[in-house]
Amino acid sequence: MLSAAAQIMAPELPIILSLIFGGCCSNLVTFAQFLFVSFEGLRHHVMWGKYGPCLKPTVVPLSNWLALVVLFFSVSVLNNLALGYHISVPLHIIFRSGGLIVNMILGALFLGKRYSSGQIIGVLCVTVGVILATLDNATSTSQDDTGSATEFITGITLLIIAMVLSAGMGLFQEVTYKKYGKQWREGLFYTHFLALPFFLLFFNDIRSQVTLYNQSSSAPLMSVFNQVPFLDHFFQLIPSALTKTLNTLIVPKLWAYLFLNMLTQYICIAGVNRMTAVCTSLTLNLVLNLRKFTSLLISIVYFENDFGLGAQGGVLLVLLGTLVYTRAGMQSSTVDTAKKSS
Repeated sequence: MLSAAAQIMAPELPIILSLIFGGCCSNLVTFAQFLFVSFEGLRHHVMWGKYGPCLKPTVVPLSNWLALVVLFFSVSVLNNLALGYHISVPLHIIFRSGGLIVNMILGALFLGKRYSSGQIIGVLCVTVGVILATLDNATSTSQDDTGSATEFITGITLLIIAMVLSAGMGLFQEVTYKKYGKQWREGLFYTHFLALPFFLLFFNDIRSQVTLYNQSSSAPLMSVFNQVPFLDHFFQLIPSALTKTLNTLIVPKLWAYLFLNMLTQYICIAGVNRMTAVCTSLTLNLVLNLRKFTSLLISIVYFENDFGLGAQGGVLLVLLGTLVYTRAGMQSSTVDTAKKSS
């Protein structure tokens, strides 16, 4: 079944892969996602005032949300700049996986957090597991032309700074939610809405990408959606009248894929923001690493890549680390509850 699906998707793979792997680097894709989340959030945060529509008063000071926006943009820019210094994508993923350990260190240093041995072992297992699986899957994409040592060191330095800022951003979010309550929907809206002016820095790049998208080959919207794996089963559930309407809409394919990208990213981002409000920054980082690891496994299975010893060892370590961390967290919660009741 997988090989048949791969044959069907083969003509469209370059487009889809460019969206999937270039999504975090493409300014147009990022801008579209931020715009979509901002428009969706307006219905929750706009009220009709004396002189017309205006934003509702915020629970969390706007300065907090603006600080998070600046941190987020700084991390994104640094990560993207690092790719220009001969840093391979696998190495990029490995460094971002190290954020778990950095988050734990910063939490202990600045917030006085104390972690159990089970949590520490769990974090180490998950981090090493993701690194092993990434290295095993990276053999076909390894780069020989790593450039000069100076360029490589510069790229590594940028990744380290981005990793520290990212961990700090997570801890700042955690502190904000503890102080002002679980305002996840407000955070989702303002961290995207306040970021929109920053995209003016990339105006020329976004404009050229819009031209590129407009020039992509056109097709009925329904036929484009049906080419995406597993999505064709979903569209079998919708009314036939809507299906006919979608078949009459002729759009450039890249815009259709961008629309799907926005929807899936919104679901993901909303889930992350909800989770940020109810768990620690370290737990959130662990879950995001598991998501990254799951994506890696899906790519291995879907594209029928070799599942080597490194990937197998990575799977075992990630599963073991997750179980150990979860068990340690449950024991910690039990102890805290017992202390409060006494």
